[in-house]
Amino acid sequence: MIEKFSIGIDIVNVDRFSSKLYSKNKEFYSKIFTNDEISYCIKFKDPYTHFAGKFALKEAVIKAINKKISLLDIETFHKDNVPQVKLKNETNYSSISSISHENNVAVAVFLIELYM
Repeated sequence: MIEKFSIGIDIVNVDRFSSKLYSKNKEFYSKIFTNDEISYCIKFKDPYTHFAGKFALKEAVIKAINKKISLLDIETFHKDNVPQVKLKNETNYSSISSISHENNVAVAVFLIELYM
């Protein structure tokens, strides 16, 4: 079995999301995030920081796998307070991800090991 490692990183200004209130732009958010991701973000006092972090992670995934994939085919979630990624139609991989927020910026890193 051949293993391939790849990494992706992305940074997002939180204003990209806070300028589009969820309550008035649900269709916009549903094109980017799954229902579970939206439910996770809107439970926070400031959901836009979390939307930005999840979006940065999705973009980092796209960079790491270097293939065209829909944002909705990338599902982010937290397990034991650690960000995780599930890729639709991909099973032979393991990954590590991280999201961080500071002031008005969210950044995410995604490391993937593909088994071919």
